[in-house]
Amino acid sequence: MEFSDTTYSWSGKIILIVEDNETSNVYFEAALRKTQAKLVWAKNGIDAVDTVKNTDQIDLILMDINMPKLDGIEATRIIKKLRPEIIIIVQTAFILSGEERMCQDAGCDEFITKPIRLKYLLDTINRYLASPKEM
Repeated sequence: MEFSDTTYSWSGKIILIVEDNETSNVYFEAALRKTQAKLVWAKNGIDAVDTVKNTDQIDLILMDINMPKLDGIEATRIIKKLRPEIIIIVQTAFILSGEERMCQDAGCDEFITKPIRLKYLLDTINRYLASPKEM
């Protein structure tokens, strides 16, 4: 789906993408390229927590659940204790019984399942990153 450069404009915003799957990384890179957001990458939950500790401004995190070293649910729990204001959108290819509830209990703000439709992804992020006049 195509969109104009001004439809989703998050200039000055930083999105941390926590994903161990290269195919998903390519998708997010392409999906978010025209938004003007700065993208930062982490390959697992430990890297995500370290990035949050060492980066002053992260506006939103796209967090995969199933990752090596530290899963997305535990990483979300830790990050929300450190910086509760950061928006965390959990995304997963697997829908296990109770998984969405566990993510909510950990503090995630949204839960989306893969495959992620482009417009749905952008609209979901836009709810959190768009300035009030753009909404």
